[in-house]
Amino acid sequence: MRASAVLQASWQRMRRPRTWGAALLFGVVWNLSRALMGLPDPGLFELFLPSLWVALFLVLAPLPWQWTGTEAPIAGALRGSIQALPWMAGLTLGVLLLLGPAGGPPPGRGMGRMDRGGPHHEEARRIPIHPRLWIFGVAHLSFGLLLGWILADRERAEFQEAAARRAAKEAQARVLQGQMNPHVLFNAISGLTELVREDPAAAEAALVNLSDLLRALLDHGSRLRAPLGDERRLVAHHLALERLRLGHRLRETWDWPEALDALEIPPLMVQPLVENALKHGVSLAVGGGALDVKVTREGAQLCVRVANTGPAPEGVEGQGLGLQNLRERLSLLGAPMDALRLQREGAWTVAELRLEVKP
Repeated sequence: MRASAVLQASWQRMRRPRTWGAALLFGVVWNLSRALMGLPDPGLFELFLPSLWVALFLVLAPLPWQWTGTEAPIAGALRGSIQALPWMAGLTLGVLLLLGPAGGPPPGRGMGRMDRGGPHHEEARRIPIHPRLWIFGVAHLSFGLLLGWILADRERAEFQEAAARRAAKEAQARVLQGQMNPHVLFNAISGLTELVREDPAAAEAALVNLSDLLRALLDHGSRLRAPLGDERRLVAHHLALERLRLGHRLRETWDWPEALDALEIPPLMVQPLVENALKHGVSLAVGGGALDVKVTREGAQLCVRVANTGPAPEGVEGQGLGLQNLRERLSLLGAPMDALRLQREGAWTVAELRLEVKP
């Protein structure tokens, strides 16, 4: 990982409940062991010190193993060991300094009068360190190197598993988007067959619009995210074909601020709603119908409302392929169940879509 990714991973470890759960459990076991051995009651700082030490250890031990300078999630054995050894040595030294010396000045030598020269003077100035602290330091260093590698390797596996899940979802989303391209073209071409017999001139103009629609589909539908302005142009091409086919039977109103066009959303989110409104609503009404498209932004959400008059859909949720495809893609994106709603409001069929966008 690069430095920024390593810091982010460390921050995520610090926020994980299991990190603090393990630290608190260790602290409880440590203090219970002290009580069972009859050791003096610790002060408030000493009471929480074991938990803080374990939490710091769990957060910082994997850090040198994860710093690779590249996109690789974990360093190799040689580089990781070279980076982890001084890092854990520094942490171990900090722990030893925090614990402090186990002993004091040699017996019989107070803080008052001292010899001003000779070996006794030098002996009095030295602070003896209990041998058990050295043993603890070596064990801490060795265990830290091993645990740091284990934690880093575990996070590498989690990272790769998450990346695989994302790749699988992206592949599914691309397949679903690919299904929408022929679906849109099929509906557009089937509508043109009526014009060929009734109005050849309009059919010729429609073929030109059809080529523009195909070009927009090939460019727009091949991406996982695209500006909202591209979706607007795709809907405009589709409506241009429908105007030639439906003529005065189509009465449309738009409320789509151009200021929102820079927002990026998954492709083919608004077009299926418009197509469904025209195919299953307006075109089936004897005298045609009205289409109302409204796009707004509410905080971190983009709200799309497509309403049409005409026959009510079969069932509240509708059974069209476009809407079914859209719901499956929303599920892959992790959108909530009610991100897409289809309901009847008087003479209007209303489809409402809410998408998360970057603030």
